[in-house]
Amino acid sequence: MNERKDLDIGISNYMRDKVIDKLKHAYANDLLEEKDFEKRVEIATSTRQRHELGYLIDDLPADIEKLPIQQTAASPVSINRGKVRESSTFVGIFSGIEKKGVWNPARSMKIVAVMGGVELDFTHAEMPPGITDIKIFAMMGGVEIRVPPGINVDTHGFAFMGGFDDRCPNKDIPGAPTIRISGFAFLGGIEIKPPKKKLMQKILKKLGLD
Repeated sequence: MNERKDLDIGISNYMRDKVIDKLKHAYANDLLEEKDFEKRVEIATSTRQRHELGYLIDDLPADIEKLPIQQTAASPVSINRGKVRESSTFVGIFSGIEKKGVWNPARSMKIVAVMGGVELDFTHAEMPPGITDIKIFAMMGGVEIRVPPGINVDTHGFAFMGGFDDRCPNKDIPGAPTIRISGFAFLGGIEIKPPKKKLMQKILKKLGLD
């Protein structure tokens, strides 16, 4: 008697996105460690076998998606449709601050780095709709901001014996969230750049732009 195996007939972008959304919610609610989350997202992004997607979320609660997350067809960026904080502040003085993974940025942010560093990674962030303002002051310190494709970037900065470096494409995508960055660097550096190369390749592949 022949045993019937799983039929892998292809994976739609919608199905892949639903699994990744569940993983993001699980990570945000401390149900997954960072390394486990990243590994599962990597599999969800690259697998061609439908049954593997199910394995990635089998051990998660069915109602993990407490807040709706919408994704546009042109962008892998998650939009926070829930409550958005109006402001937040990140201060790195003789120390470092890092914000990455799944998180909810405020609509307005202030960053201060004095002989320290601040890193904000928006790759898996659930962005507020519309414009997010970031104001930066760096003195003998560094600020690094990573912005994935699908988010508009508008920068205005000045550096004195330091650097203000914007490496993002700065494409204008209608309807996409926008990060508006202004800053001053004195004997310090401000960098705005895409996600790390390996992750960037996966995002571009997902968008069909590789």
